[in-house]
Amino acid sequence: MKRVALAAAILAFTVASPAFAQDRESDAERMFREGQKLLEERRYGEACPKFEQAYKKDGQLGTLLNLAFCHQQQGATWYAWLEYREAELKAVELNRPDRRDFAKSQLPALEKSLAKVVIDNPKSVPLVEVLVEDRRVPDAEKGSPFAVEPGHERKFTFRAKGKKSTPLLVNVNAGAKTTHVTLPEMEDAPVETAPVEPPPPANDGVEQRGAMPAARAERPTTQSSQKTLALGAFGVAAIGGVVMTVAGIMTFTNDCASLGNRDNCKNDQAGQDEKSRGDTTALVATIGGIVMLAGAAAGIGLWVTSPKEDTKSSHLRVRVLPSGVAGTF
Repeated sequence: MKRVALAAAILAFTVASPAFAQDRESDAERMFREGQKLLEERRYGEACPKFEQAYKKDGQLGTLLNLAFCHQQQGATWYAWLEYREAELKAVELNRPDRRDFAKSQLPALEKSLAKVVIDNPKSVPLVEVLVEDRRVPDAEKGSPFAVEPGHERKFTFRAKGKKSTPLLVNVNAGAKTTHVTLPEMEDAPVETAPVEPPPPANDGVEQRGAMPAARAERPTTQSSQKTLALGAFGVAAIGGVVMTVAGIMTFTNDCASLGNRDNCKNDQAGQDEKSRGDTTALVATIGGIVMLAGAAAGIGLWVTSPKEDTKSSHLRVRVLPSGVAGTF
């Protein structure tokens, strides 16, 4: 009976996993479309959270660009700068020079109202990330200049492998001069504490500013994940087939089973026990066959319906706004 329970659990997992992935994708798509509509209506306070939620679910570069653009129009200059900068680096990783150039082109105008900061790391501490007001600053740990909203005392947090997270309050002044922040002394982390790793890549996407991307581009991730699920379903089908075959052989070779040679079955307690075993193996074989068929059907369905990459939708469409220029690339 343990085999029966295992087969049932595998079948449930096979059916539930694709449904969960599809629900997550449909939620991201729905929130993205809602954010687009609100953005066109200039309801930035409602649109930006929609894009942010969609990006947390799909991690798409196009979604991040829309988020950056929304923050730019809302006047959240520093958030827009962070997101465009993240988008620029992500576009390089994805080999998307069009989006890299677009994101990069938005930065100079935003930087006019922001202060420039550089982290000095004289002891070459292996920094993992730098946060300002709990927002990760892309590439700041590498010593690259970055922008910070001036005029206030800002909380910097430094994280490094084998070190405790170290906060530092910094006065950031406005002006053309770059502010240099020296990395403070960082204490070693306790031996039992795992080295600090970067948070889940929030830099897979990019915020949008100066242009309004109308569609998310990256579908290879969804396509790959669905085909992976399809392969998993085929694996489940194979397991079901093995269970069915083994249990079927045990049933056919059982003289007291309904499918066996009952003429040789003894009419005593031993025969009754043999009959009970035969009935159990027959049930296991039946369930194995069901799992095999369900897994094969799910695998074929997932493989056939996996989304194909649409080269047209992967382009970033930019619409004309009163405050900007439009184009397509």
